[in-house]
Amino acid sequence: MQFIALFEKIIDTTDGFIEFIKKRAAGAAKIQAAAQKKGGYSILTAIHFAGKVKPYADGLKWATKEGKEDHFKAKYKEAYIKLKDIDSLSQRQFQFISGEIEAYGEQYIRCVKPGSIKIK
Repeated sequence: MQFIALFEKIIDTTDGFIEFIKKRAAGAAKIQAAAQKKGGYSILTAIHFAGKVKPYADGLKWATKEGKEDHFKAKYKEAYIKLKDIDSLSQRQFQFISGEIEAYGEQYIRCVKPGSIKIK
């Protein structure tokens, strides 16, 4: 039983993690395209989801590296700090940064708590 639990954890933190990032990136791209096409105030949604592109690409680079948890947490904090001076941000900047925060945050949480999302 312990071997099976260990094996499942290894699988989830490598292949499962990569699949997680790819699916999240594809979903974000789909939402961004739909919001961009709709236009109007939906542009803010498109900008928010555009903010996730770089973090997901970064996630794929770091998916199999040691220290990825620390990397994602540091990137999350880096983006979070940008929000401290909200008075200096435009609506576009706010949406983009909040997209970055979401993507880095969810990757960090997935690394440290891989079983926290029960999909099946």
